[in-house]
Amino acid sequence: MRILYLTDRLSHRGGASNHLLDIVRWMSDKASLTVAAGQTQVDLPEGVTQHRIRGLASSTDDTRGLTRLEALLAEADVIHVQNLMNPTALTAATQTGRAVVTIQDHRMFCPGPGRTLPNETPCSEPMEDALCTSCLPEQDYRERMTQLTRTRAAAVRGAQLVVLSQYMAQELHTAGLPDAAVIPPAVRTSPRPSPAGSGFIMGGRLVHHKAPELAAQAWRQSKVSVPLSVVGLGPLASSLDGTTQMGWLDSDQLRTALASSRALLFPSRWQEPFGILGVEALAMGTPVIAMTSGGMRDWTSHGTIEVQPSDVAGMANAIERLQADPQAAEDLGHAGWTMVKERYSAARLMNRLWSVYEATR
Repeated sequence: MRILYLTDRLSHRGGASNHLLDIVRWMSDKASLTVAAGQTQVDLPEGVTQHRIRGLASSTDDTRGLTRLEALLAEADVIHVQNLMNPTALTAATQTGRAVVTIQDHRMFCPGPGRTLPNETPCSEPMEDALCTSCLPEQDYRERMTQLTRTRAAAVRGAQLVVLSQYMAQELHTAGLPDAAVIPPAVRTSPRPSPAGSGFIMGGRLVHHKAPELAAQAWRQSKVSVPLSVVGLGPLASSLDGTTQMGWLDSDQLRTALASSRALLFPSRWQEPFGILGVEALAMGTPVIAMTSGGMRDWTSHGTIEVQPSDVAGMANAIERLQADPQAAEDLGHAGWTMVKERYSAARLMNRLWSVYEATR
């Protein structure tokens, strides 16, 4: 089978890129692979052909390099599109009738901040200009973004859709894009659950919708005497007073940092499409304290203390509990580790994706 992967960018930063890299590594032994990206900063496995096509990096209509894309599309038995937002490129891929489209986030059905209203409650309304006013008050921008979102959705309608969580499948169904296959990212577990670590950790892009400052507030409010390590970069880094800033870590460094921590703090304002970092922590036997939202509910039933979004006091109380009781932290982490090992193994999930490819070719 000849598989063409199309994406906006390839790097070692961000869950979407790492997810695609894991897929490429797994499939490289099973098929002939070509990867086309708008931007690329990584080396791919030996034997995988790589192309840079600038237009794929655009979030709007952009035809740069797309004449080269035509030949790649014609040669492929299956085209797997992931994190691609250029409507022209999306349409070219899906019109082949051989496209699988992984939808990582809300940009196919929400023009605003991740299906979250300004009061930080989930949005349950369909996308309509009048209903989107509270999130996008400037008329010209709102109209432009709603039209762009509709164009993207129209481009993928009829393709085989893949999402990472039940939440995303339901959101797409509501938006008129039904029957998405739910195939979450594969996560590698440690050989055994780690013992209770020292200190707490949080990570990801340090931006408003990820709410890192709420986790920092909870840590300070808890008055524990152990550090809070922060993995990641972003504009809110300077607001996280007193924390230990670690910057971006590669996957092995991140696993080590997670394994040595008492718990991962997972704040959030928006509706998380999945929340891969939480599952990566559980895969090391490290429990999670989560402000649960969106697709996180697929995995928070094991190994996780759940609090309501924006509940700083609830997160602070959970921090105090796990700091005072290392055995409780170990027991919680062990439950999460067992769940991840059973539910998110690479063999299980990549075989499901391979079945989707076979049905699509």
